[in-house]
Amino acid sequence: MKFYFALQYRRLKHYLREIGINPYITFVIVIIVFVLLSNRFFQKIAYAYYIYPFFAIAILNSFGNKKRNEFLKNCFSVNDFRKIRLLENLLVFTPFFLFLLYKQQFIIAFSVYVIGALLSLFNKVNKFNFVIPTPFYKFPFEFTSGFRKTFWIFLLAYMLTYISISVTNFNLGIFPLIITFLTSMSFYFTQESIFFVWINSEKPAGFLWEKIKTAIFYSILISLPISLSLIIFFSDRAFIVMIFEILGALFVVTSLLGKYAYYPLEISLIPGFAIGFSFLFPPLLLVIISYFYSKSKQNLGSILL
Repeated sequence: MKFYFALQYRRLKHYLREIGINPYITFVIVIIVFVLLSNRFFQKIAYAYYIYPFFAIAILNSFGNKKRNEFLKNCFSVNDFRKIRLLENLLVFTPFFLFLLYKQQFIIAFSVYVIGALLSLFNKVNKFNFVIPTPFYKFPFEFTSGFRKTFWIFLLAYMLTYISISVTNFNLGIFPLIITFLTSMSFYFTQESIFFVWINSEKPAGFLWEKIKTAIFYSILISLPISLSLIIFFSDRAFIVMIFEILGALFVVTSLLGKYAYYPLEISLIPGFAIGFSFLFPPLLLVIISYFYSKSKQNLGSILL
């Protein structure tokens, strides 16, 4: 079991060095960004301490992949497998646990560890016996498959919007709007086969513009019930809702371009860091989008001949 965690640590360091990033500097930056984003979240969102643990749960969802767990079961004994899952979950929850302790939310902090321990007993549910209809059939792939895997997040977001209107809390209503755009961004973390890019007849610029228009249209469409509800019931803050809509669409575009800037390689940490810093200073988005667009055009030039 100790070998497993040592191996994962070495793999991560090797990957960071391979893409030209100092691992130790990266670890420090990740900690700083995590603290800054967490602190800002608590400053801006009402009842943040209730919502905050869901971020950790969303991260843990990837550890519950059934194929991954079957592989681990074949490599380790049942006891070691359970210990690995438990320690992985607790390690992921530890930063959230420590920050909740810092905010003096002791009961919620310890509840987070209990949830982490319980989730180690389950696999991620990623297959259903029914097909969920979506409005994204015209331009399939990212939003079609992404929505069907994460539809429950949107249901939760719509429920939170209703609650925010019921208790007349505008800040709580902004949170589900943010969640919808973050989820839409995650759709672009999945790489399609290079064949499905190569068969396109467009040149890189045309291909990217079609992708950008689709990303903007679908991300706004999926957030529209929330934004319209907030505009209707908090009409004096309609301008703020529109700003969040524009910023959300720009973040989705950034995620899209970050994907193709390094395609067909796995998404590197560089787009993640860039997006993380732009959360703290949104005007950076214009620079980042311009850079990723230029790099994506250059990168796709060898594929879309």
